Amino acid sequence: MNILIVDDEPMIREWFQMTVERTGGDYRIAGEASNGEDALAFCRTHPVDLVVTDIKMPGMNGIDLIKALKEELPRIRSVVFSSYSEFQFAAEALKFGASEYILKAEITLSGLEEILRKIKKDIELDQRAASEINALRYSLNESQVTLRNAYFRELLEGGREAAIGFADKMERLHIGLSEKHLTLLAVGIVQGEKPLRIQEEGLLQNAVINILDETMQHELGNGCSFLYKPGLYIMLCNSVHTGLKSQRESLLVLASRASEHLKRFVCADAVIGISHMYSKLSYLPEQLSEALAAADRHLFYGDPGIAWYEEKSSTGSSAYNNVSSGWTSMFQGYMDNGLTAKAGSLLATIMDELGTGKLLSAKQARSLVLELIYIAVNRGRAVGVPMEQLETLYIDAHVEVQRYATFKELSGWASSTFHQIMDRISAQRPQYVEAVERACEYIAQRYAEDLMLQDIADHVHLSRTYISELFKKETGMNYNEYLMQVRMEKAKELLKRQTLKVADAAALVGYSNTSYFIKLFKNYTGLSPSEYMERQRNI
Repeated sequence: MNILIVDDEPMIREWFQMTVERTGGDYRIAGEASNGEDALAFCRTHPVDLVVTDIKMPGMNGIDLIKALKEELPRIRSVVFSSYSEFQFAAEALKFGASEYILKAEITLSGLEEILRKIKKDIELDQRAASEINALRYSLNESQVTLRNAYFRELLEGGREAAIGFADKMERLHIGLSEKHLTLLAVGIVQGEKPLRIQEEGLLQNAVINILDETMQHELGNGCSFLYKPGLYIMLCNSVHTGLKSQRESLLVLASRASEHLKRFVCADAVIGISHMYSKLSYLPEQLSEALAAADRHLFYGDPGIAWYEEKSSTGSSAYNNVSSGWTSMFQGYMDNGLTAKAGSLLATIMDELGTGKLLSAKQARSLVLELIYIAVNRGRAVGVPMEQLETLYIDAHVEVQRYATFKELSGWASSTFHQIMDRISAQRPQYVEAVERACEYIAQRYAEDLMLQDIADHVHLSRTYISELFKKETGMNYNEYLMQVRMEKAKELLKRQTLKVADAAALVGYSNTSYFIKLFKNYTGLSPSEYMERQRNI
């Protein structure tokens, strides 16, 4: 228990402090003052549980000090330190809130111990009572919040019963909202550079809701908020046109203030999406969709900001096709030609450009990632990776891409999944010495050209004879056999698509003589190109 001793005589203050120390109890002299003004100032800035004060002092006397404490700091107990001649003043002090009085002439160690023990017990009782009241109040508030959340969720789901008697329900829930001019804002918390000031999830949620509610009350005089799902809150408010601001301007100010307050008080960066305004409660589900759509791209890329719902997305299907088609074609080419390292580098470049430029919506980014992963899976099938190693990745991919709420998470999953597929492909592919690896990569890139063994030798900086012997030793085939195999496998992929004539497929894989190509293809597959296409069509 912290005690402040107030007396204009230093000797009395020193004597009282020594007596308190002799009690040996859990009591501490927090400070001293020679008059009421200094004592009140001390209590305002220091933790004090008990003030022991003289009555007659210069300036503010003890009676006035007790009155001031009762009004300003009622939790602080006071004890009058008096003489016989001041007893009538002590009685007055008791009337104004003093807990006890001590006669200076009759003070004893045991008497002081008894008074201090009694006051400490009273303080502890008060603290327990206050704690119980706060717990009860918190429980009631929590129940009120739970009811409020359940009701608004029903409204957002389009529940007809919830819309009946809206005004009465708002009154019972102590929410100042009317049905007209109702606007919905979606508020998402994104990870900023600095950690959140509140880490405990429940406390953070309460803090965010309080900040949003207070901001709406201050800016509009109405509104309420609630947790929609982790990290995402809904604000509902009535915004009307005034002589100074339009409805749109009022909502922009509200969103800006809410964002500022979240940053200041809990160090949280926010994305706020604003819906259109409607005149009927039945439109609330649509307003929710609008607000979420407005916030979607900012939330996905972790980019704080305020966004209005617009009827037409700035990144439509044509823009998506323009952005993604070049990437998917290039990625397909690298994978088809066995250039997995280049495909991996391209994937990293795509993810970097998407994250930096925010070129696609969340839905479009997921579609692109899914397409790239399917290309990689199909390459794994083509090179003989057992189906059981690819099946789970292939089947679960379209579900997995939906699990990630942010671009950072999606990008991490895409990279991890791609490398899992590449590990399975690498396990199927024979490991050649570096010169032969480079030769195979060169062939994969230029198989359609009039490629000679000398071209390969020049590329790997070895003699024609040595690379021929090394190639045969490592692959089990001579150069011409290997080139023919690469061309035939590519031809099979082209013919599977059923979109090319045989002559066109032959030219694309490096054979200008169609008859010669047909002969080689039949020797390699046991089927003519036409028969192969027919079988693929049946499959």
